[in-house]
Amino acid sequence: MNYLVSPNFWFSILASTTPVLLATLAANIVSKAGIFNLAIEGTMLICALTGVLVSAFTKSLVLGALAGVFIGIAISYILGYFALIMKGAMNACGVAINLAATGGTVFVLATVTGSKASSSSLVSSTFPNIAVPFIKNIPFAGSILSGHNIITYLAWFFTFLTWFLLYKTKLGQEIRAVGENEETSRSAGINVNLMKFISLAFCGVYSAFGGMYLSMGSLKSFTAGMVAGRGYLSLAMNSISQGNPILGFASSLIYGFAETMTVYLELYSKLNLKLISAFPYIFIIVVLLLVQTIKNNIKKNRKKSLQN
Repeated sequence: MNYLVSPNFWFSILASTTPVLLATLAANIVSKAGIFNLAIEGTMLICALTGVLVSAFTKSLVLGALAGVFIGIAISYILGYFALIMKGAMNACGVAINLAATGGTVFVLATVTGSKASSSSLVSSTFPNIAVPFIKNIPFAGSILSGHNIITYLAWFFTFLTWFLLYKTKLGQEIRAVGENEETSRSAGINVNLMKFISLAFCGVYSAFGGMYLSMGSLKSFTAGMVAGRGYLSLAMNSISQGNPILGFASSLIYGFAETMTVYLELYSKLNLKLISAFPYIFIIVVLLLVQTIKNNIKKNRKKSLQN
């Protein structure tokens, strides 16, 4: 257990947290607008492939990133069109996008590269790691906080930005008002669909960077199914955080810790590998149960206090 006091261990936790944190922020902002977006998983997957392909053919990291963000917003708006404008079932629309993403990315990958597994035959651009001045020289903490991929630092900035937007701006107040009560918001003159599409735009941006981190940051190529359920896990993280981005960051750290523990257990323990691979998901389920139990107890105590 000596690795628990190793800076490399905690550095890995922050790195593992990044894609889930971005997906959680995406879930946070749309949930505040009253949208349950199951399509975050598929959006991340499509954007991960888009960034790799565009950057490989244009030889430009910027164009690859912009293409990924554009596609992320476009997919979110497709969900919004069918769910909000056409009044389709939101969950069904999300599942449809995820299914299309799973099969579609493999089809495009095979068409372009000839491989159904990965894009390793292409030379795509990658986001750089950054050594943060001053912080990198701090003993122990510098080894944990400095040297991460630029998207990791961007995710931290997005956390603050989303919190500030939701709780310190008029736009954020209107987004939250729409999520709490649409009819009251309409009577107050708020354009409900506009607020929802704005939140979907942010969702698309965060999902795009979460996907591109996996294919152009953590790894150097796209692999079929590489999102591996992180989009779905973001919904659990959102449930734990109740849509609050700061708590979303904290809840994402729980997943980062669990995933990093899995890697170290595979290296240093004699436990069954199948059991170890299930550890992050079991850990999250246990945390969810604990959080829900605490919430229920708080509600019961409030009712009792009101009755008394």
